[in-house]
Order: sequence, then structure tokens, then C-alpha cells
Amino acid sequence: MLRSRPARAAAAAAAVLGLTFIASCGSASTPEGGATSTGGTTSLTGAGLDVVSATGPVDLKTAPKVTFATTPVRTTTVTRKVLTKGSGPAATKDDTVRVRVQIYNGTTGKLVDDGFAKDRTAEGYRLGRKDLIAGFTEGLIGAQKGARIAFAIPPDKGFGDAGNEALKISGTDTIVVIADVAGIHPSLTKIEGTQAPSPAGLPTVTFPNGPSKEPKITVPKTKAPTTTKAVTLIQGTGPVVRKGQTLAANYQGVLWKDGSVFDSSWERGEVADFPIGAGAVIPGWDKTLVGQKVGSRVLLVIPPKDGYGAEGRKPKISGTDTLVFVVDILDAY
Repeated sequence: MLRSRPARAAAAAAAVLGLTFIASCGSASTPEGGATSTGGTTSLTGAGLDVVSATGPVDLKTAPKVTFATTPVRTTTVTRKVLTKGSGPAATKDDTVRVRVQIYNGTTGKLVDDGFAKDRTAEGYRLGRKDLIAGFTEGLIGAQKGARIAFAIPPDKGFGDAGNEALKISGTDTIVVIADVAGIHPSLTKIEGTQAPSPAGLPTVTFPNGPSKEPKITVPKTKAPTTTKAVTLIQGTGPVVRKGQTLAANYQGVLWKDGSVFDSSWERGEVADFPIGAGAVIPGWDKTLVGQKVGSRVLLVIPPKDGYGAEGRKPKISGTDTLVFVVDILDAY
């Protein structure tokens, strides 16, 4: 509901492989040697990851030189091989991992997506997201900073029977990923801290069922502001949100005119991930959330010009509606 008109750049939050469909994430071990299954006994129907090598420094600048000794590479489970050891804690499903990756079609051995191409940089992935391919997040769970890993994704943990025509991956192709890990950090699950009261004339915010449940937003019976307002109710201590990052947040939106809820990630039970400062969300979000700190709770009051404009957003939001949001910023990557 917070998407802009039109909802462009949504795919920027999941650039690698265009991974945007719902898929559950599995667990993974942390192997130190040969190919290891992350979901049970390895069952390969073609060559395994032992035929895949990647040489060169893990400096996040130099693309690895990847060689397939033979093809096809096929698997029926997500398998992973550590090519260069990293250090520090292993990534869990509660972490965000920054990587530079190269994606290969395991059947042909051809490169289909190059994270080392010109103008590409390390990309962040919150492993708890439900809109990324299961095999991609499974493959990254257990990774360490500074490591280079290879992992293979079977079709049922990738694009399924439909495949991906744009990437020339069929419904029977195994995907092979070479990932250089730039960094790992935990994502917040809730905001903690003492909440400041709302300024006079603006909505009040309470969390009667605790910080992990949806808030209660009470709108005053006064005329709505005509300019966008942003109030930091809890000041976070994390990094400052930068333009172009992906934001992970819980939020709830109500209408000023009657206090009715029109959108709530809390009610859906799913943290939202979206590009910020990139025109992918309504202008009021881009203008106010860039510059905030991770760990902050922010109250936003957004008139139509910074919301959905004169067109509104049917069926609940008219062209004259002022929007009120409470946003908990859990991560920026």
C-alpha cells in the first residue's frame, strides 16, 4: 500500500535473480569443505559442486574466475561448498548479508547474472524475507564474512517449473551461485526504548499489546496539517538510513479523517522491505525516512500531495485524505 504511483523500482530490493516470489527459508549447516546439503542428504542427478572452482582474491572488487570442469551440474537439494574460508559469526535467518554474486545456469555453465559488472556493488539481503527464493537464502545461511562460497539451487527451490525466461533458466535447470561475502549484521525484530509523547495537535501512539504487535493510533478531532510532519518517537542508535538503501520496517497506516486502518505490516505479520529515496514509495516516506537511524520509531503525517495525490488509492484512500503512519525502522541495507 505504501508503493508510489507507479510502483517502480520494487525489484531493486531483490536485484539478484529478480527474486520476488514467496518462498519459505530453510536451515543450513556451516561446512568447511566439500559440497554439503542444507536440507538433508545430498542427491545429485548430474555433476556436483566439486566440478565448480572459483579463483582470485576475495576483495569485493575482483570478479572470481569461475570454471565448470564438466556440465551439467544438477541437484535435488540446496548444496553448498566453501571455496575460501571467512571468519566471525555464521549468518542466521535473523541476519542481513551483503554479497557480490555471480549466477550461473548449472546445465550450460553460462553466466546469467554478474554482480561484478560495471556499476554493480555489493547487495544486501535480509535472510528473513519471505519474498526471496528459498534456495538463495538457504545457501547464504551459515556464510561468514570474507568467505567465498558456491551453492547450487534445485528448480523447486528456485524458479520452479516455470523457470525464468529472462535469465534463460528453464524449469529443469539447477542454479549455481558464487558469492563473496562482504558483511553480516543482525536485523532488529522490534524497537526498544522510551517513547516520547506526540506533539500537541498530532496523533498519539500506544502499543497496548506490546512492541511486537500493531499500535493504536488516535487521531485528534482537528483539521489535518497541510504539510508533511515527521516526529521521532524513539531515537534509534543504529546507522543512518541513506538514499537508495533497502529499508526493513514494520508500519501501520490510518486515515486522519476517521482513524481507520488502511494498511499494516504488523497485522500481516510480515516485515516490509522496500527501496527508500528511490521513488519506489510515496514521496512522504522518501522525504522523511532518509536520514533517520535504524532502531527509530517515527510518526508521519502526510497530506495528499506527498501521499497518493488527487487520484488517491482505491478503495480506501481518496484524493483528499491525509495519511498517518507509525514506522519502526528495523534495518537499512
